Amino acid sequence: MRETLRMALLDENIESRPLWKPLHLQPVFRKAEQFMDGTSEVLFDRGLCLPSGSNLSQEDLERVVETIKSALS
Repeated sequence: MRETLRMALLDENIESRPLWKPLHLQPVFRKAEQFMDGTSEVLFDRGLCLPSGSNLSQEDLERVVETIKSALS
């Protein structure tokens, strides 16, 4: 589902990307003490960073929203 949505956004020239890889999955932190419940893995597998920022116009926001709605319908 995430890739379907990401590709629909890309088709509309809207940049998005998967969430950052959790630190405990990075090789440098492999042996570090960890306190996990699986949430970060689920978010990493399913999450998508969408356009954001103080310079995002209302028109741009509406275009992103409409593209997402269309892709999910």
